[in-house]
Amino acid sequence: MSYPVFGICVGAVLAFVAAIVIAEMIAKAGFPLPSGGKRIGRIDGLRGFMALSVMISHFVIWLEITRLGGSWAPPSAYLFAQLGAGAVTLFFMTTGLLFYPRILAGFQANSWPAVFIARAFRLIPLSSLTFVCVTAVVMVKTGRHLDADFPGAALQWITAAGMPPLLGYADPGRVNAYVLWSLKYEWQFYLVALPVCALLVDLLARRLPSWMLPAAIILVSSIGKKFVPGVNLWKFMPLFATGMLAYEAQNRPVIARWLQSRAATWCALLALVVATTQFKSPYDLAWPLFAIFFFAVACGNDLGGLLRTKAALVLGECSYGLYLMHGIALFLLFTRGGALTDLFATPFLPLLMPLVAIVLVALTSATYLLVERPGMNAGKILADRWRSFAGRKLSFAAK
Repeated sequence: MSYPVFGICVGAVLAFVAAIVIAEMIAKAGFPLPSGGKRIGRIDGLRGFMALSVMISHFVIWLEITRLGGSWAPPSAYLFAQLGAGAVTLFFMTTGLLFYPRILAGFQANSWPAVFIARAFRLIPLSSLTFVCVTAVVMVKTGRHLDADFPGAALQWITAAGMPPLLGYADPGRVNAYVLWSLKYEWQFYLVALPVCALLVDLLARRLPSWMLPAAIILVSSIGKKFVPGVNLWKFMPLFATGMLAYEAQNRPVIARWLQSRAATWCALLALVVATTQFKSPYDLAWPLFAIFFFAVACGNDLGGLLRTKAALVLGECSYGLYLMHGIALFLLFTRGGALTDLFATPFLPLLMPLVAIVLVALTSATYLLVERPGMNAGKILADRWRSFAGRKLSFAAK
């Protein structure tokens, strides 16, 4: 059977359109949108499209498995593979961008327990909910109940430390499309790279131009991959560092203004098209092309107005939920939704993508309001209380 490239492209475009339409409806219903202040560039408007891209890539993988005799591996077509891996690359760049100010502030200026408390309450509540969903799916699939190994496995899943077997089911990671792998490296960045880089700023970097730190990270990571193999974080640190360099670009008015221009828009889009169609991996030669696109968005380029729409902002707020929960929806669709998927011949199966997008946007807008937002608020309160407590303790010690 021929590969349904045209059908996938049509389904993907319709999925983005459907997501924008329902997100606009949700915005009109009063969904809380991010305001200015500490927001950086047009990243808020980009994140939702990145998460939807990952969903489309995983949809293609499921299509290859169920209709084309494939296995769980990146799609054979470069574009569809990059919709997943390239989007995660941009997520890592986003993390570097958002947390670079903490690095520049230096180690002593940060209350690290407060930073980690805020991160835990941002990420763990929804990962806990999705773990409950994965467990429920596994229980239905295996007919088994909780066992003695469950608490240890649950801790690994919720903290993204790993995706071990659940209830005797050897491959539960497929239920959520193995998406926790990227969160594992996010946590490594928060817990290890972030404080170490901030300490380097205190010790060394204040004597040098600040941009030299992310440049040094890229250089050291390149060397580390060759001479200290087996440390997977080497592979991703240049992506975090790219986000840091984007922050440097944003703070240089001449560069930032040009990156907001129409010419920069076309350059950014051209770089994205080349990166996603000519390279199967987002690393190595494709990485600078993704960086060009990311720099433009980080510096405020809204891609012709798309990234400042209310729909884009709604999708951005739902992006974490879209990323964590789409795998479960696809697993149920392709393993339990035969009554629906059987209605479509393979060339037309991608037309289900818009339906998946609509369900996911509606669902994750609810989980954002009921789980993520309360978690973030609780984390902020606890982090502020820790800072207050630590401040009083230091004040008492000074006396």
